[in-house]
Amino acid sequence: MNYIGFLLHLYQPPNQFHFIVHRIVEECYRPLLTAILNHPRARFTLNMNWSLTEKLLELGHKDILSMIAQGVRSGKLELTGSAAYHAILPLIPETERFRQIEVNIEKHKNLWGDLYEPAGFFPPEMAYGPEIIRVLKPFGFKWVITEDIPYNCLHGEVPWNFIPEVEDVGVLLRSSYWSNKISLEKDSRGLKFAGKDIARWLVSDLVKWFSGRDGYIILAMDGETFGHHIPGYVDTFLVQFLDTLGEFQDTTRLAFVSDIYEVFPKVEADVPPGSWSTNAEDFWSGNFFPLWKNKSNQVHHLLWQLTGLALESVNLLRDKMDRSLASCTFWWAATKPDEVSPITEMGIDSLMEVIRIANPDALNKATDIRRELSARLNATRRRAVALNEERTGDHKARRGRQKMSADK
Repeated sequence: MNYIGFLLHLYQPPNQFHFIVHRIVEECYRPLLTAILNHPRARFTLNMNWSLTEKLLELGHKDILSMIAQGVRSGKLELTGSAAYHAILPLIPETERFRQIEVNIEKHKNLWGDLYEPAGFFPPEMAYGPEIIRVLKPFGFKWVITEDIPYNCLHGEVPWNFIPEVEDVGVLLRSSYWSNKISLEKDSRGLKFAGKDIARWLVSDLVKWFSGRDGYIILAMDGETFGHHIPGYVDTFLVQFLDTLGEFQDTTRLAFVSDIYEVFPKVEADVPPGSWSTNAEDFWSGNFFPLWKNKSNQVHHLLWQLTGLALESVNLLRDKMDRSLASCTFWWAATKPDEVSPITEMGIDSLMEVIRIANPDALNKATDIRRELSARLNATRRRAVALNEERTGDHKARRGRQKMSADK
């Protein structure tokens, strides 16, 4: 059997203009998902970063998220894990990798519940390095996907009947040739290829390549290709592609990437770093992530300096927040209600500083709370002074009585 895995990646940055998101919903997401839900042979692996999910919720496009949930329930879609805000994972510290992945899981889990149980992982831009494996394993991911060009540079061929494995995590390889043919290339007239033609060419190629043995290929591209980047491509490519594959259903099957992972044997292998924007020249020059950390790009160099300072600042702020949560701030306000401890006051100052730095918009509200706290603490001080004076007065009176008694 020839297996074709087809992965669609949906993403918009957190600072994307609202009118663009609205337009992409109408041009791409809604018609794309409608076509998938309506086609009996649809089997797509879908990645969506929380960055986009959050935007869809914010802008009132909950129907798109409901369509995705319907696709999972009906067996037409499987979901993957990723980094919440599309960070290039090999280029950021391990603690930040973990946070981005954890946020993406928790937020989507809260949204979709048990429908969100991803077995596989899509690293943003397919930017893979072996260092990300140890972050994936604690979350239980079975497989990760990346580009086939770096692997082909190192090994001279791309696996089709086994799955490379790194530390017990399968590494599926996207076919750059066929994926780019679908999403980027045009014919001699400058027109995009029709889905029916691609389907027939692909099946013919797989028959020759696999020579009658079981094999697989992975196609992967931006979901926005269909309808937004290429108007009308849902109908002129995707629906045609699915219809035409039906002619070869005895030999060729569209399958979830997770199903392909389960079918084929795993073989321990060296999978080099790279992304779906890494070509052979980039690989051999050690420029593994050319669009994000290019050795000859001075803007990249400065951006990573700025990023390093920002990360250092965040870590300092986190450290201050950790210290601000000390229980003694609250304990001293409870055990001795007639006293005001400097520990409590210092704790309040620390919390105010965190808010001032991290969320200036909340500073007015925080100041109001601080004002009320000060009033209550001042009232406590006044009570403490009065009580002390009363106790001091009683003590002097007792000493006076005792002296008078002695004189008698």
